[in-house]
Amino acid sequence: MRLLKLFALAHATAVALECHTEPILPRPQNLVQSESFQNSLSGLTEKLDAAIAGEIKAGWDTRNVSMSIGLLSYNQPDPSVPIWEYHHLASGNVNGTKKVNRDSQYLIGSVSKVITDAILLRSGIDLDAPITSFIPALDNDTSIIHWKNITLRSLAGQLAGIPTNYGFSEYYYLNFYFELLGFPTLPNTSYPPCGVFGLNKGCTKDQYLTGLLHSHPTADPSTRPVYSNVAFALAIYALSSVTNKTYTELLSPLPMHSTFPAPGNDSLAVIPPVPNNWGSSYGDDAPGGGLVSTLSDLSVFFHAILSRDPKLGLSETQIREWLKPHAFTGSPYSFVGMPWEIFRPAPGLVFPDYNATTGEGGHIVTIYQKGGGAYGYRSHVALVEEYGLGLVVLTAGGQNALEIVTSAVLGVVLPAADEAAREEVERQYVGVWEANGDAINATVEVDGVGLKLAGLWRDGSDILEGLRELWDVTVNAFLPSRLNKLFRLYPASVERKAQVEGREVVLEDWRFQWDMEFDTASDLPGERLAGNDCLSWTLGDWMHYGSEPVDRVVFVKDAQTGKVLWLDVPFLRTGMMEKAAV
Repeated sequence: MRLLKLFALAHATAVALECHTEPILPRPQNLVQSESFQNSLSGLTEKLDAAIAGEIKAGWDTRNVSMSIGLLSYNQPDPSVPIWEYHHLASGNVNGTKKVNRDSQYLIGSVSKVITDAILLRSGIDLDAPITSFIPALDNDTSIIHWKNITLRSLAGQLAGIPTNYGFSEYYYLNFYFELLGFPTLPNTSYPPCGVFGLNKGCTKDQYLTGLLHSHPTADPSTRPVYSNVAFALAIYALSSVTNKTYTELLSPLPMHSTFPAPGNDSLAVIPPVPNNWGSSYGDDAPGGGLVSTLSDLSVFFHAILSRDPKLGLSETQIREWLKPHAFTGSPYSFVGMPWEIFRPAPGLVFPDYNATTGEGGHIVTIYQKGGGAYGYRSHVALVEEYGLGLVVLTAGGQNALEIVTSAVLGVVLPAADEAAREEVERQYVGVWEANGDAINATVEVDGVGLKLAGLWRDGSDILEGLRELWDVTVNAFLPSRLNKLFRLYPASVERKAQVEGREVVLEDWRFQWDMEFDTASDLPGERLAGNDCLSWTLGDWMHYGSEPVDRVVFVKDAQTGKVLWLDVPFLRTGMMEKAAV
């Protein structure tokens, strides 16, 4: 029944929201000062305290799970200090640190892959070159895997179609159990010569490469996403062949001084009272899942992505490109990037007040995630570009706490951040803007979805109605459709510095979206299919008037304070319109 409800919600969401662009609103500027947001965080802290104290059901063994949680904001004063933190040292912990804080060390598992990809991107290496151009040993026609067709980009983005592991996927220490279940008895020579836990030592580079030549592909390159730890070891082999640097040396330019290949420092470590891998060396597998790090270091790293900090060694454009999806999964809500695990949950799962019929009260939010696991440890990072927020969750102990804690934090933070963004928009953007007395005026409103241009008048002429008429004799000629009365505004993420009336300002571009419907009534099959395909994104900038796009408006903000001072509608040559007094 629950699954049926989810599918029904997903369909309603697609109808109501498929054509909204991102972001819906500008990033909230003052979350630390937002009373509603801070109240939400206080409530979250109380809930976590109650769960750990046993006052409410936690869902995990609180005696054996320690954790460090940090919420990041793109404009936090100190990149190493999250705007909200929560730490817990489990009562069962005996070894390691006696006090958990943002400088405590954890194994972060496959979150290491994000850091490895950052190293690749900032290196300038040709990501579209085949791996064989860097590792000639793989250029072998006897291999079942077509290594010549595998690029560094496909390795970094989980599209290489190569094995998940080499050696590590063998459960040799459970041989007796396999045999009890009817599996044949195997000699030790049937197993890889290295990397098999309980049988032999870790692999040398030569053993690793030789073994991969005899391994089976899981898919043809770039067919579908296939999770691989091996891919990241190969990517670093390639980069090392060009730079003559080890993985540790390649890590050093990043602004993370407590992040390095395991093992870590026992006195600073959160060592759980369950079987774990603390103290182990991951060797050449470290790029795919063997780093030690801290909440403080990860805060610095992911803050640099959110804030586009040049210290990361990547341009703003490179970061935006890095965050884009590269492949689909079996779910309409999940996508794969490099190496992001991108999640776009149905709005009703995020926003309690979401109305699937009207589309108000919430919207689809894109979460750029990466999960990680090591024996006895699990980790999760999530970036929400729309709000400029990041989440880092580090756990040590029982493996089932991570999803519960991550969902709890996101379930509180995302609606609270959205509310804070709306509060700021209502204060700054909403109102009647006028020029030349009231001869030219624009009415900007906010509703349960976002900002909208509710009215635009010049010398008594209804400009929005005029645009609808112009649509009918221009765009409608080659794209037959009905234009709705709603002119919804979206931030264009285009800003420029300027001087207006002797004042340093920022010109912030917004675009309204042509909200259209298709008449698909027909007795033929598939009547509703085309009507659910979003084509609005193809129509931006289609209509100009005297070299100015008619879908563009500009909010003018003070460069120092961020306060919205004026509204300009360039295609009407309005000049700077001031907000009318209420």
